[in-house]
Amino acid sequence: MRPAATGGDATLRSVRARLTLIALVLAAGATASACGGGGGDDRLSQDEFRQQANAICAKYDAKIKALGSPSSPADIPDFVRRGIPLLRQGIAELRALKPPTELQNDFDRMLNETAKAIPAAQSLAAAAEKADAAGVQKAIAQAQAASAASDRLATDLQLDKCAAS
Repeated sequence: MRPAATGGDATLRSVRARLTLIALVLAAGATASACGGGGGDDRLSQDEFRQQANAICAKYDAKIKALGSPSSPADIPDFVRRGIPLLRQGIAELRALKPPTELQNDFDRMLNETAKAIPAAQSLAAAAEKADAAGVQKAIAQAQAASAASDRLATDLQLDKCAAS
């Protein structure tokens, strides 16, 4: 017979379930592409932009998934430390893309929302190191809000691989 689940077990299950969301947030942010043109005002067509951005998102999603998943709250800080550089790289690659002018504002907003995952992830790591369940929940809520906003914009831009679903 299994012992009854404790509040700590429930928190751990909640953290594990939501870590996937954070990984997706990191992946979405990491979906930046250096595939975009060089200097000048050389803008991509809508099809080129969507193809390149989706390819970048898929690439970083695979990198985030390769990190695995923390199996305990004690594993969260290391997971975050390994994930944040991927997020930053992805955002940098995406910012290098030159979307069509009519998509630029929404694309910039998507990246800005994605970038909000960085302080949320840092807060999550700090709270996990302190075994601060309330801090963990607050950081997860921040990551969820950034993810929802980023996903909405990615969907509007038809960047399906950049939206966590």
